[in-house]
Amino acid sequence: TFFHSDIIMLGAFRLTARSFSSKPPVKVAVTGAAGNIGYALLPRIASGQLLGPDQPVIIHCLERTDVLKALKGVEMEVQDGAYPLLRGIVCTDSVEKAFEDIDYALLVGAKPRGPGMERADLLKDNGKIFVAQGKALDKVAKKSVRVVVVGNPANTNCLVAAANAPSIDPRNFSAMTRLDHNRALAQLSLKLGKAVTQIQKFAIWGNHSPTMVPDLS
Repeated sequence: TFFHSDIIMLGAFRLTARSFSSKPPVKVAVTGAAGNIGYALLPRIASGQLLGPDQPVIIHCLERTDVLKALKGVEMEVQDGAYPLLRGIVCTDSVEKAFEDIDYALLVGAKPRGPGMERADLLKDNGKIFVAQGKALDKVAKKSVRVVVVGNPANTNCLVAAANAPSIDPRNFSAMTRLDHNRALAQLSLKLGKAVTQIQKFAIWGNHSPTMVPDLS
């Protein structure tokens, strides 16, 4: 029986011939690395699916102190994959250690929504997280770092992080709202009876919340 990680591992070894790269490794930070999304991201980063089949990586994993034991298990599983492109993995509960000299940051870790909560309700708790992470990026990450914010409300958290990292170009920050875009595109496709590939110049505007507006113009 093949598990999800086994399939990714096999894909990594198909890339082996191209993986003995002379490129220097880049550092990729993942917050909430022991969570479901982080767990799924790590083997994809290590296998070259994120940055290409000839780009070695060092992965920096950030978690809460009470989750470090679980993160150690995730680290061992990634190491068991023997990914040719993986040059190292760092696991920590220190945001500055996790972001030190990194090239990419995937800010996944955030408080999830509870029953009846809107994404805006998360701002009180998650805002504090992204203030601290923005300051840490500003202090220890490379100034060329590219940041993707996943934790909801993604747009607002992205703005908070960027505002707290004034020495980094705000264009280096982006929020992952592709799922909202795809949902709206799928509904429009069903309504019109057309394939999604036939719909052009569709966009969504507004915050990652009920105020989001699909642009059909």
